[in-house]
Amino acid sequence: MNIRSITAPNPGPLTLEGTRSYLLGETAVLDPGPDIASHVDAILEAQPQLEMILVTHRHEDHAPAAIPLRAATGARIIAPPGVLSDEAVHQRLNGGERLMVDGLPVEVIATPGHTSEHVCFLTEDGDLFTGDTVLGSGTTAIFPPDGNMRAYLRSLELLLSRKPKRIHPAHGPTREDAAAVIEEYIAHRHLREAQIVEALDKGMSTVRAMREAIYHDIDARLHPAAEIQIEAHLIKLEEERRVTRNGDAYRLV
Repeated sequence: MNIRSITAPNPGPLTLEGTRSYLLGETAVLDPGPDIASHVDAILEAQPQLEMILVTHRHEDHAPAAIPLRAATGARIIAPPGVLSDEAVHQRLNGGERLMVDGLPVEVIATPGHTSEHVCFLTEDGDLFTGDTVLGSGTTAIFPPDGNMRAYLRSLELLLSRKPKRIHPAHGPTREDAAAVIEEYIAHRHLREAQIVEALDKGMSTVRAMREAIYHDIDARLHPAAEIQIEAHLIKLEEERRVTRNGDAYRLV
């Protein structure tokens, strides 16, 4: 399958250089991105025979451009529940579906964690489109309560089991070493959890104290996101009955 990408002009600390919209074959776009006129126009120019719009999840940097693209071309929007309105979406995805793009099969894999409805797409050639589940550089943010760390780790293990060859992320460069990247993601989360447990064992009970101990030299703009990642790990540890919470204070069981 011919795979191309167009990067939206929405760079930032969480979007990196911007959201990558993927053109699959001659008739599909995956994660159309934000509703920015120049980006929509670029997709229309590059994919004039657009028939299918695929979306991994509902976030504003991934889904909104589907609406003007549909209006311009009549293309079908195919997305998980909660992405755009039911009136706009032609088919809902829950994982396990097999779609045909230019006569070639694309498998839908449910990957909750970053968001509850997130899905990834895998071709028979091993091209894995990961949305925000795996990025081309850096790590993915998990924002509770919709984002769930336990579900996220299960999703990573599931993707690893499918033995993909390449990762095409929504942010960052394409990776040719798919298995190694996913293994690195899993190891990173286990390391972060171990650091949190160590901080608790040393008497650090608040999220801020843990962030100051664990995250060194990160952009101050990312401090809130870093604290939310710690909270996501703490929720997982609470669910596993390894940690208890009293107000803003946490302690090991």
